[in-house]
Amino acid sequence: MLDQIAPAPLQEALRRDWFAMAFQPVVNTSTLIVTAYEATFRGPEGEGPAAFVETLAEDKRPTFDLRCRVAAIEQAMELGITERHTRLAIKVMPRYITDPNADADRMLRIVRRLGFPARELVFEFSDRDHLESDKMLGLMKAYRKLGFLIAFDDFGAGDMGLDLLSAFTPDTLKLAPELVHSLCSSWAKRIVVERVAEIAKKGKIRLIAEGVSTRAEHDRLRSLEVTLMQGDLIAPAQVGALPAPALRLNAAA
Repeated sequence: MLDQIAPAPLQEALRRDWFAMAFQPVVNTSTLIVTAYEATFRGPEGEGPAAFVETLAEDKRPTFDLRCRVAAIEQAMELGITERHTRLAIKVMPRYITDPNADADRMLRIVRRLGFPARELVFEFSDRDHLESDKMLGLMKAYRKLGFLIAFDDFGAGDMGLDLLSAFTPDTLKLAPELVHSLCSSWAKRIVVERVAEIAKKGKIRLIAEGVSTRAEHDRLRSLEVTLMQGDLIAPAQVGALPAPALRLNAAA
């Protein structure tokens, strides 16, 4: 049904098998156990969802957002994610959602039809998308009410920062790559990460460092007791596969 109402670029993507999802693992670096996979759209030229959606007409973008979520679940299941008992994290484009409750209900019907457990599905909301707005809070509450998990993605990249946690407590916080990359060069950024780690521990919130690309970043995060990591050092994202932790991490951990 979705391919019948999709705009031309999206129809072409579907027809040419371009509607591919790349999967990147979140790994516990103490045990090298994969705890989740994040799914991200990859276009025909390797572009991400933010770039590809700009090629679509405004009124067609909600279709693309929904198709991304459905494709992520379908492809992850085809790759055997349910047998691995790991979570699946999906990015949400909240600007294209007009009715939070209706959207949450739709997703519940979809996961039930596909046979994917709602308790293992994480919806990621970016700190860049004004998480403090009434619309965003309503959407996150609607998802949680139906049993889905909520993550604050790119945490620390926006202006609201820790103030967000007073309005809504997510199941997961994902440190913005900018914070991770600055850990080895900025004491101010390190203090922010230390504070977030402390709050996450007290609030029993899962904390993930995203964008880990160097051994120095890995080591500094471990020194701050941040063990859940995602990034090219851990394992690059792959289309059509659920990658295992990189061998070089095995050798060095």
